[in-house]
Amino acid sequence: MRPTQLTPAPLPPRAAPLAAVARSAALAPSVAPARFAIEFGPFVSAVDAEIVERRLTEAGYSTVRSRQKSGTTAYAVLIERVPTAHEARRVAATLREQGIGDAVVVSADPVVLRVGTPLPLRGAVELAERLRAAGHQVRIAAQPGEASALIVRHGAFASREEAEVKRRELGQLDLPANQVVQVR
Repeated sequence: MRPTQLTPAPLPPRAAPLAAVARSAALAPSVAPARFAIEFGPFVSAVDAEIVERRLTEAGYSTVRSRQKSGTTAYAVLIERVPTAHEARRVAATLREQGIGDAVVVSADPVVLRVGTPLPLRGAVELAERLRAAGHQVRIAAQPGEASALIVRHGAFASREEAEVKRRELGQLDLPANQVVQVR
């Protein structure tokens, strides 16, 4: 008689240690729920963005302002034919006092001032008109790079519907056009 050979029974699969499971769960990307905000703008003028911010703040609403690339060509507003560097500093101080904008000397011979930062064309034209009304000779010049615009946002709403309700409520403040956007 022949002896029977016993084969071992297969082992059950090993469970991963608890620490490894916890570590892989911690590394898995968590998906945050979508949030929504009410967005005003884009504004090419800081003054326009400040007006909206002030009206919202005075009505008791918090705001966040950010600068975003507009994807358009940037244009500088230049004051030319300034006789001296001393006169250029005087003009720059006057523009600041009038709230028109900061001006910097970009050329010493001839003396040329750039008012504000480069803007999209519409903003540059608006600024140039204000400067002309103040008696300055200006020129608008295309600049390398992209222009940027200001965006004002209010809220961090859990749903688009909640944001839309608030947007309609804000419509009573006679603010410029706005929209509900999803924020990251």
